[in-house]
Amino acid sequence: MRRALRGALLLGLAVPAGGAARRLRVSPAAGITPLAPVDPVLTTITPDFSWSLDNPPPPGTTVTYRLRVARDSALASLVVDTATDTAGYALRRPLKPGRPLFWRVDASSATTGVVGPITVPPWATLTTLSAPGGVNTADDQPTFAWRSPAVAAPPGPFHYDLTVRRSAVQFANLPEFAVGGLPDTSYRAPKPLERNVTYLWSVVVHAGSDTSLVRSAGVFLVVDSTIPPATLLYQNFPNPFPALGRDSTCIWFDLAVTGRVELAILDLRGNSVRRFVPGPAFPEVLPAGRYGRSGAGGPTCDPRLTWDGRANDGRDVPAGVYLYKLNAGGVIQFRRIVFRGRNR
Repeated sequence: MRRALRGALLLGLAVPAGGAARRLRVSPAAGITPLAPVDPVLTTITPDFSWSLDNPPPPGTTVTYRLRVARDSALASLVVDTATDTAGYALRRPLKPGRPLFWRVDASSATTGVVGPITVPPWATLTTLSAPGGVNTADDQPTFAWRSPAVAAPPGPFHYDLTVRRSAVQFANLPEFAVGGLPDTSYRAPKPLERNVTYLWSVVVHAGSDTSLVRSAGVFLVVDSTIPPATLLYQNFPNPFPALGRDSTCIWFDLAVTGRVELAILDLRGNSVRRFVPGPAFPEVLPAGRYGRSGAGGPTCDPRLTWDGRANDGRDVPAGVYLYKLNAGGVIQFRRIVFRGRNR
């Protein structure tokens, strides 16, 4: 019984408690150790394969290895099937991204078994102006940038063709601009792009006579830097006021779209105390933009949008808490002002 148990273990059989043996899945015979590539993602599209024989023969003995590289674990979709008497093979055919890579080396009764899956990287990864949800940029001559894995020469080095198109234009139409044969992985637009227009961009990567197309994950939009992304009423400053030698307080707001605007100071009962928009300095309809800043656009205040504690008729209002209200395009926002009074 003991001899039978030992024999079953040597044959790769499992012996359950009930006594009957069942066959386990046994790994392929070893004998060759894979050295490279063994990481889950390639860093080059022209990898060097290498391995070592666990029990090398005497010096002067020739060992013939069979290397198979494929796109499936069954090694049916072969990329390479070659014999070599050295423990390595330099692949100089560029691998396309897509299905994973598998490889195996056999020599006599020794084998590496199947190595993989190993991911083949894209020939270019776009690092600017490429996101599924879209990207905004204020630069009307943006820089397009990407990175690439390593490639041996030949078939390298890589060369790139860059194309920028309006997203609403059919593929067959002329691009906004296109440039070919770029040796570097960045390129600045040669001319200003139109603002508030959505664009797509793509790169064709060349490795010798082979190519791979990489498109941006989404559109990009060149926005007007003077137009804010949202309508927003800011907290006045200083608050409370008067303070720090300042007798008035600044009011800032942003408009994302052109439209009718109302801006006024109210008492806590909702009565109008001081109206700014519409008023002597501002019409009822205002274009999109930023308001309240000085003409230079810095942190100082536009005197037309400062409140000194006076009502519309020029009289001083009592010290206390007030509200200021912005109504722009149906968006209504309130902020709270604390006025300390003019004669403290």
